[in-house]
Amino acid sequence: MERFSKVYRDKFRFTRVQKVLITICACLLTFGIFTRIIGGNIASKYGYDVFTMLRYSLIDHPVETVAGFSDDFSNLWNVQNENDELRNKLASQKMYKEELDESKRKLNELEELMDISSSNNYESISARVLVRDIQGWSNMLTINKGSNDGITEDMAVISSKGLIGKVVEANPTSAKVKLLTNEKMDNSVSVKVELSKDKATDGSLESYDKSTGKYVVSIFDSNVEIKKGMKIITSGKGKLFPAGIIIGEVDKVEDLYNAEGKSVLVTPSVDFNDFEYVSVLKVK
Repeated sequence: MERFSKVYRDKFRFTRVQKVLITICACLLTFGIFTRIIGGNIASKYGYDVFTMLRYSLIDHPVETVAGFSDDFSNLWNVQNENDELRNKLASQKMYKEELDESKRKLNELEELMDISSSNNYESISARVLVRDIQGWSNMLTINKGSNDGITEDMAVISSKGLIGKVVEANPTSAKVKLLTNEKMDNSVSVKVELSKDKATDGSLESYDKSTGKYVVSIFDSNVEIKKGMKIITSGKGKLFPAGIIIGEVDKVEDLYNAEGKSVLVTPSVDFNDFEYVSVLKVK
């Protein structure tokens, strides 16, 4: 009897694959019974049956989701390309704005230079800075006009803000200009301080103090009252520079106890790091 029972169990023992298939069939059968029970209610309530819902959940919705993801990715890629293009346009606009600002600055510089040149008693030859050596930045520069244009040595040179120096060498197509900021100033510049509209006192620009960035001007009269902010201009008495060219403004005044006169520190009217166009002056 026991042997028969063992044989019976061995005969009806299921393999693992058979167990899986039986489980799947049971689940499908249960699902079918369940859908049959509730299918009528769902169909009557929403207008479609359970199998339609199942197809939508298992097939249609995943397909739509994948398609939607693909569209979203494509749109995102297009947005990224558009952003890159906009960034390039903004960078280009910034560059164009800088170029426009630089052009406006040059135009203003030329207009101011023309106003200065036309409002005084001298002829002017417009020129552009051609070469300015970094090592001799404060000492010398070369302009693109020379003796062929009527330029000779010792002519005064101005920027749109005032006197910058004189011509020390004239070649046919270029000329070298020695700046007032040169540490070795060969000749003093005859100047005057405008005390009021009707009164001025004479002096001379002796040197440039590189440590302070100021001119050193000697005033001949000890009795005059010189105040900070007063204008310093060329007097024309030295016969080297025409009269009336702006030099700068008084910054500090010191009395000379062992000599006649006063020593004045003057802030230059010209920014020697910021000009491109100049005029060479020829006295009429």
